[in-house]
Amino acid sequence: MQDFIAFKAEVKKQLALREWTHADLAKAAGCSKGTIDSFMCGVRCSDRITKSITEALGIPEHMST
Repeated sequence: MQDFIAFKAEVKKQLALREWTHADLAKAAGCSKGTIDSFMCGVRCSDRITKSITEALGIPEHMST
């Protein structure tokens, strides 16, 4: 991922617009809340997690590459 900070900011924006928590995103993305928490802290950054978050929130593909 080229710009993790911009992607993370977009995720936070989309969560705020939907009034979702990390638990809501985890349910929509098909992963655990701990995985989302780790991703947002920058500990776990895999393509699989990024793709599932991108699809769950409808974030443009170019932001996740």
